[in-house]
Amino acid sequence: MTNKHATDGIAEDIIRSFVQMAVVEMHTKTLLEKRVSELENGRIEEGNIEKQLESINTLERNIHKFAALRREDMFYLYEMYGGVGDKEQWCSVKHLAIAMMCAFEAWQASEHDSYLLSVALKKNQHFIKALSAFLGIETTSCAACFAEILKIRGERQ
Repeated sequence: MTNKHATDGIAEDIIRSFVQMAVVEMHTKTLLEKRVSELENGRIEEGNIEKQLESINTLERNIHKFAALRREDMFYLYEMYGGVGDKEQWCSVKHLAIAMMCAFEAWQASEHDSYLLSVALKKNQHFIKALSAFLGIETTSCAACFAEILKIRGERQ
């Protein structure tokens, strides 16, 4: 399956989608932790407690929805490559995706600190290597190589 109207293949778009959903899960989890902490530590005025509880419930529901969407993308991608990869890499792929994006966001928030960019790129290499194993394709940590492998495999399917 190929996307003839894009420079990147469908697989790369699905990868970006599940990576972003994982990061949204983490950001939502952070908001949930803040809202619970505010409530537990008496930082919410008496008249706003009900609203705070509603916010907590909404955030919790959203985490479940976001996780389900991410899992659907990951499973679809796994099946797209024949479902023969190392499924035990599932959690590593998810956590490395989050680590890679958080490191990248730290670099973006910095004054373009070269160390932070280097760390983000190293984490990206580990992500690509785990994702390669997960998909059951040639294992690589090279981003350009990985993209080429995906395109070649996508054209065959």
